[in-house]
Amino acid sequence: MWYVRKIEEADYGCEERMPGEPLMVLITLESDDGRECRFEVAEDWLISQGIDEGDEWPEDIDEVDEDSIKAKMMSAWMDNYMDALREMDEDC
Repeated sequence: MWYVRKIEEADYGCEERMPGEPLMVLITLESDDGRECRFEVAEDWLISQGIDEGDEWPEDIDEVDEDSIKAKMMSAWMDNYMDALREMDEDC
């Protein structure tokens, strides 16, 4: 079983969020056997689920599902796209 150990504001660095992009928070989970897992999740989703520090995490994070794989691939693609746009701006 996994429990929410800490909820922190995600670090956007010097970059701002894209228009319409949800505010993200950094979640630290800890399992019964001491393992730790950190990832970002939309703050609105977290609030709608009523999840707070100390609560049990509602999903089995040991199982990888297709949606999370797709989301990671889309995020990586967007990161690469944004890097390419920055490079193009620097070249102009």
